[in-house]
Amino acid sequence: MVPMTRIDRYKNIWALVALLLLAGWLNPRLVMAAPRLSSQYYCLIDAESGQYIHGKNANVERPMASTTKMMTAILAVEYTSLDEVAVVTANADRTAEYTIGLQAGQKLPVGELLKVALIRSANDAAVVLAEHVAGDEKFFAYLMSKKALLIGAANTRFQNASGLPAKNHYSTAYDLAQIGRYAIAKPVIQELVSTVQTTFKHPAYLEPLTIRNTNAGLLAGYKGADGIKTGTTNDAGQCLVASSTRGDRSLIAVALNSNNRQGDCIKLMDYGYQSTTRQKLLDHQESFKTLKVNNGEPAWVEVVTADDVWLWLGEDTDNIEKIVRLHYNLDAPVMRDQVLGEADIYINDRYFQSVALVSQNHIGQQPWLVQRLLKQWIENIRAGRNDPIGS
Repeated sequence: MVPMTRIDRYKNIWALVALLLLAGWLNPRLVMAAPRLSSQYYCLIDAESGQYIHGKNANVERPMASTTKMMTAILAVEYTSLDEVAVVTANADRTAEYTIGLQAGQKLPVGELLKVALIRSANDAAVVLAEHVAGDEKFFAYLMSKKALLIGAANTRFQNASGLPAKNHYSTAYDLAQIGRYAIAKPVIQELVSTVQTTFKHPAYLEPLTIRNTNAGLLAGYKGADGIKTGTTNDAGQCLVASSTRGDRSLIAVALNSNNRQGDCIKLMDYGYQSTTRQKLLDHQESFKTLKVNNGEPAWVEVVTADDVWLWLGEDTDNIEKIVRLHYNLDAPVMRDQVLGEADIYINDRYFQSVALVSQNHIGQQPWLVQRLLKQWIENIRAGRNDPIGS
């Protein structure tokens, strides 16, 4: 027999690898490690469910610059119609840069103001919207903060509609992701923030102005990119709330005080698409717990979740916690699908969702005679007698 050379062994190894790949035994899908970013304050969430996927210092309060305008647009869409006409006040006229050059007394439709505020990030347009909705920018900022709280952005406070630097004007990467998610659920906002270039009907010009999105680089250069908002000030640094959609999946990435906001958000979204998988955490058909039912026939009930719970999981999703609240003292009868409690799901110490815990089957009540005999038998045992009927 001729001895096998080292080259022959290598050939055999590579041939085996090729066969395994062809057979589908090895998965050639690229899996990325958690990305390293220039930003120290970032977050990635699933746009459909709002689930937190990955981040760093995502709950640290930071200046947010013009990402503020997402909330300005939300309130404008919810409290006005696009064809309403707003008047530029002297206060709006004095707004600091960047502005589109609106002057006191000019009149514009709300739709045009939204367009230039979101696409070109015009501060004066944001102030005009605020004053049109609430009569006063300070009161509008108060409404913005209340709205943030209502949609789950609990660590966010607004002092103005534009994002210009102000004391106690702050948000977090996680909160901005949730605000962005809420904003793009509104079709008019989604359409505007996904627009690379369009025209703006400035009241001082005969011809419409061409305006280009401050987020044009991402929108034109990243597959599936469709939003959302940039922001830049000296205090906040470069900020970006980005979104993209591929197939039936959408992601939202946030990078604050970044040296490369577009690159950071691209890395986050690449990680989400390439290195996270949707996995079933809880199956509504599988028993979650078994509980004793007083006077039940049968005596035990299987507890299940009312719905399946799915999560997007990556390599750094290392802490999934379920906090359970159940009614342990159950009396028959128990109806099928009767709510017996609730489970709260936390991912990396962040609340995700709650799911009801219900009975899987119907538990009837023991017949009266059986209950009486069982009670008598227990009393007899306690009294040291073995006769089940106490004769």
